[in-house]
Amino acid sequence: MPKKNIFNFLRFTIATTGILCLFLALSQITYYAVRKKPDEQKPPVPITQNVLFLSSFDSMHANYDEKKNGLESVFLDNGIEFDISFMDVKSFKGDSDVSSFYNFFEERFNNNSAEYTGIVVSDDNALQFAMDHQEEFFKDLPIVFFAINNKERAEKAVANPYMTGVFEPDYIVDTAKTAMNSMPDRKTLVALHDESEAGLVDIDEFNEYMKSFPDYNVIELNAAKLTMAEIIEKLKTLPDDSIIFFMACYNDATRHKYSLLDIANIIQENTDAPIMRNYVGGREVGILGGTYMNAFDQARLAATILTDILINGAKVSDFGLYTDAASITCFNYGLMKRYGISEKMLPDDTVYINRPLSFRETYKEIIPAVALLMISMLCLVSAISFAFINEKMHVKDLEKSKSEIENSKFMLQYQAEHDELLDLLNRRSILKYMRNNLKADHRYSVMLFDIDGFKDVNENYGHKIGDRILNDIADRLKSFADSLDLTLGRYGGDEFIVINSGNWLNKDSEIVTGIVDIFNKPFMVEDVGILLSTSAGISNSDGVTEPQDHILNAEMALFEAKEHGKNMVCVYTDVMKQKFAEETNVKQAFLNALENDGLYMKYQPKVSAQTKEVIGYEALVRLKDSPYGPGQFIPIAEKNGWASKLGRATTALVVKQLAEWKKAGKTIYPVSVNYSSRQINDSGYVEFLESLLKLYGVDPGYIEIEITESLLMEESATSGKLFEDFRKLGIKLLLDDFGTGYSSLAYLTYVPVDNVKLDKSLVDTYLVEGKDAFIRDVIQLVHDIGKLITIEGVEEKWQYEKLREFNADAIQGYYFSKPLNPEDAIEFKAIE
Repeated sequence: MPKKNIFNFLRFTIATTGILCLFLALSQITYYAVRKKPDEQKPPVPITQNVLFLSSFDSMHANYDEKKNGLESVFLDNGIEFDISFMDVKSFKGDSDVSSFYNFFEERFNNNSAEYTGIVVSDDNALQFAMDHQEEFFKDLPIVFFAINNKERAEKAVANPYMTGVFEPDYIVDTAKTAMNSMPDRKTLVALHDESEAGLVDIDEFNEYMKSFPDYNVIELNAAKLTMAEIIEKLKTLPDDSIIFFMACYNDATRHKYSLLDIANIIQENTDAPIMRNYVGGREVGILGGTYMNAFDQARLAATILTDILINGAKVSDFGLYTDAASITCFNYGLMKRYGISEKMLPDDTVYINRPLSFRETYKEIIPAVALLMISMLCLVSAISFAFINEKMHVKDLEKSKSEIENSKFMLQYQAEHDELLDLLNRRSILKYMRNNLKADHRYSVMLFDIDGFKDVNENYGHKIGDRILNDIADRLKSFADSLDLTLGRYGGDEFIVINSGNWLNKDSEIVTGIVDIFNKPFMVEDVGILLSTSAGISNSDGVTEPQDHILNAEMALFEAKEHGKNMVCVYTDVMKQKFAEETNVKQAFLNALENDGLYMKYQPKVSAQTKEVIGYEALVRLKDSPYGPGQFIPIAEKNGWASKLGRATTALVVKQLAEWKKAGKTIYPVSVNYSSRQINDSGYVEFLESLLKLYGVDPGYIEIEITESLLMEESATSGKLFEDFRKLGIKLLLDDFGTGYSSLAYLTYVPVDNVKLDKSLVDTYLVEGKDAFIRDVIQLVHDIGKLITIEGVEEKWQYEKLREFNADAIQGYYFSKPLNPEDAIEFKAIE
């Protein structure tokens, strides 16, 4: 067959296929648009029977809606309506509550007894109530139960000729199997339960099952015998390979009632261990997963049995005890990823919460139509394109492809060596250049520099504008580097690197000042001139250090330059290396303490100037087993953004200490906690403090917050809200270090503080002969504006006596006491 005929045949076939696909796509779209609407709602069935649903729990119980829906799915279609009575046994605290419910139920049932033709009961307490009072309330009425955990009770009930129902197995064993199979490396299993009926069934089943696994370590946390504070302490010390089984647990040893969310939050705040649960609920708030009863199916089965008895005349004795109750295995998909669990490790019928839908699941109805449309369009376009294809175009395409491959090879190599955005040598190319061209004994300099505050440019103008400025800077730097034969590259982010071969550089060198001047010229963006500056570090060759190590030295010099402010240049010296190493050691010591319970508090007494009685303490943080004092590690913490973590950790230690003193029967006084201006962005601090006070039972009046003037000046709107939140909580504020900053007595008239702490520097300077009237006047003026004043740094008896004469309110300093350990501080007395 001639080539022309073959070509025409292919074009016709492809075009026909495209038209057919288009027709099928339009047909499918039409079907989805006009497909059959759902059936009209069925007419209601006339009501012929009325039954009572007796529930052990109230309507807020996690699976109540599923139970109610299961009953409705059968009863309403068979003309049966039902009333509901809630026992709410979670709120029962003793026999008086049982008696109260009995009185309530007696009055209600006696008023409606003639109406009920059958009884449905849910959970063990309701079944026991029905069994105890059958003759009194439910005589000769069929009783069908479900969700019963106590098998002995269920079997006893079925022996009654008027009772039958569904036994709910305890799914703790299924939950344990799933957990152990999906997380085989975790060998510590923690059982958290109370002594409710369900809780005791849970722990008995669990312990019996675990007898077959002697290589596992089982830890039992009986909430009925522990306070919540004790539970929290045990959670904090759990091994890293733990799995927590959150069984029936709603009360602690104090009989305080906790919700599912309360317990889940407490566990997550105090351990990273996965949480498994054999009951419904909680998967959305941090519980990983587990197996629990299918409440809807169990309720539906119970309703079906009672319907068969009431409507079809079946006998109660026709039904035995159902023990094969339906269950559901449910997991939080996001937490599965966190703990390294794949779907293959779980049962095939597992239900997943928060699992993202695949593209196919999201668009499954329209994918076929879209695919057919795409095939149709492709076929039609292909058919049209065949009319313009000829042998010469094939040859031309092959030649073009060859040229493109050669160009692509060159471009790929270029792109691998250059920064994509700025078209400068990238970090890898710079390092390669140094290895190939520089030797330890060569004379050269490495200069590393970045843009001061470039993060603010991105935040204020957006990354698009930031990239434009980076390109402008790169263009200027390239022109400057080319003119002086410098090797220039982008080291990363807003950092650049220059290598000057043949000469050393210092901060006054022409090359250095030229680069600094490039940044000092405004950059125009949308008719707005943006002023920038640069900080730089320089490392010069020394005949010993390897070339690539000079980059690390330049980084240390750059870090030192930034320590001294913006627009600075520093040349590397060995002192910087020692300083960097020392700061690294301090940083590591602090992080280790923060993450491994390495912080502890000392308490310096505050003494009344008039009576010498202890009236409070200032809490001062220290590191355990570390040579570094607060003057070393606190600045490091603030500089690295850890002030909020430190603030929360010290606050928790202080509140807990107050609770321990109180529990020991000690007389406690207010303790002031230092609050850094770097904590201002910790928007949840006040809520955190409030939750601690509630958890440990500490009155807010025993916590005071010490702030500095910088906090008041830097964040007026944010700090204003913070102070108002403290006021609402009942927390007093102290102004620390008064006299070291922008102190003004007039300023104090509107600062929301209750107490002013006069800094030691003012005491040392002015509490001397001839100048002490200044101190007296400051004390008087602070009193005149309605505030108290505490004098810090008092070390001598004559200083104390003079300050008492000036009517100071409180004294803090070594004259009375240095900072003390908690056990010494609470026993300290200035008057013997």
